[in-house]
Amino acid sequence: MNRERLKNALKMSYSKEICYRLYKKYFLDWIAEGYLKTELNLFEISLISENTNIDFFLNLLEEIYTNEAVFRQIFNTFSDDIKECFIEIAWNGKKRIENKERFFNQLDSYNSNLKLKDEFLFFKRVDLGKKGSYLTLDIEIIKYIRLFLEKPRNYYIIPIENIESAYVENNEIRIQENISKYFSFFCDGKLQLTSSGKLLKESKINLKKYCNIHEYYEGIKDLEFIKTEIMGLFIFLFKEEYLNEEFFKGTNLKSIVEEFLNGEAIKSEDSIYINLYLNYLKGIKNIGVENIKIKDGLRAIRRLIEEFPEDSYISIENIVKALTYRDEAIEIIDIESALSTLYINEANYERSKIVGYDKYIEYIVVPFIKSVFFILASLGVVEIAYEKPESTKSLFLKSGYLNKYNGIKYVKFTELGKYVFGKKESYIFKEIEDTKVEFDEETLILTLIGESPIKKAFLEKIAIKITSNRYKITEESFLKGIDSSEELKNRVDETRSKLGEEYPVVWKQFFENILKRMDSIKKECGYDIFKLKSEEIKEVILKDSRFNDLLLRAEDYHIVVKKENVEKLKEIFRKYGYFIEF
Repeated sequence: MNRERLKNALKMSYSKEICYRLYKKYFLDWIAEGYLKTELNLFEISLISENTNIDFFLNLLEEIYTNEAVFRQIFNTFSDDIKECFIEIAWNGKKRIENKERFFNQLDSYNSNLKLKDEFLFFKRVDLGKKGSYLTLDIEIIKYIRLFLEKPRNYYIIPIENIESAYVENNEIRIQENISKYFSFFCDGKLQLTSSGKLLKESKINLKKYCNIHEYYEGIKDLEFIKTEIMGLFIFLFKEEYLNEEFFKGTNLKSIVEEFLNGEAIKSEDSIYINLYLNYLKGIKNIGVENIKIKDGLRAIRRLIEEFPEDSYISIENIVKALTYRDEAIEIIDIESALSTLYINEANYERSKIVGYDKYIEYIVVPFIKSVFFILASLGVVEIAYEKPESTKSLFLKSGYLNKYNGIKYVKFTELGKYVFGKKESYIFKEIEDTKVEFDEETLILTLIGESPIKKAFLEKIAIKITSNRYKITEESFLKGIDSSEELKNRVDETRSKLGEEYPVVWKQFFENILKRMDSIKKECGYDIFKLKSEEIKEVILKDSRFNDLLLRAEDYHIVVKKENVEKLKEIFRKYGYFIEF
């Protein structure tokens, strides 16, 4: 809650005229009843008029909206119509005007000329033209009155027993097998980002292939790499001290999830989470997003998860409403900065600004919450039910949807999730088989035992695949893609580091020979080759013996000469009347 923002909201929402009309309608009676306190005596109160300083009225409004006892007292004095307006606006943001006689003093054909009755002057009227109009309040006012009103059903977590969804995914077992593989890819430099914070296409293809990732949307264009992207980007969130094999392993998933949701492990640099997971937001560099704001949002989600039932689904809509009603996980980006600075690029090359609090929730808060739960699903702690992402009708987008996480509908704990979030005391992690390489003693054939995406990717680069886990190395396959002796030395060293230091004799001889042969052929740069363009000059060379000492080879009208002898060659040609320009 921010008192300064509330004061600014009051100034923007209530003119002096409206304040004075509210004073005559309500405030004067409330002062007389002792609900509102004022330092003015009865005589001074009797002198209050439309010319009184507006600050006097604004102070009364501030007391009404921030003092629970005062608000509850005056709320009980309202008619049912006014109570209904406050309640609907508090929880739905607006109250549609369906019966004009209830709200307006006089009716005419021009909606813009309609004047609210004094009793409704707490609220701001928004005209939608032919679509009608509604009453609302500034969000800073709404935040306060929510504290004092009876909470709606979606303020709390509501278990759902039966759901309907196109897809259901439980990544509990796969993540235990794969988390260390993702990290190996990262350490090996195989995960690379574009300048806009996306995984390079090659990184996505290789990560999905060699880590055997089961995707959320198999075979659907533009959606086929979501899980791959989520987990590839996930590692880039973490500070340097967390980037080690002990942290990124299957049996450490409880700590990985805890460190993620408490926000402490996330890099402190501005906007890191937004740039990786909400990178459709443009202009973010102009405002930055402090790590503390993302941390607060993650911790709010963590607190809400504590309320989840053990064995029932919860709708994402319920989660979003519960967080927004509680004013939590809301301001991951400063609202005023977002509304004034951020924009979204549309497919028609136009920039769409984020206008109003509703759009701030739709374009920033909801995608943030959905992205967090997609990450938790990929980490195997929640099972998700989801559809294809829904189109964002208010924007013209090539894909139709604003972000790929839009399709998530429901979540519930996995068995791993119950353990991670303290619903059960213990959990038996899957035993992950260590990866080994078995070398044939007599041939250059090896067998890969277990799953290692780094070893597998490397072997496919230097060897011929025989079966799913057997490979044969030849001189040709090992030298593929090598352009220099330095690269060859590096490949031998890389083979030893990835496959092991101990090799049978036939393998040691292979490495020794291939390095020895590296110096068997050397490019010589100290020579020039010239082409003879006439039979006559060929005859000159044949009859003058001095050419024999200068030419290393002469064949098919071409001669090879050491660079140091080129000038001598030119002198001899001059004596025969040939000026040679080279």
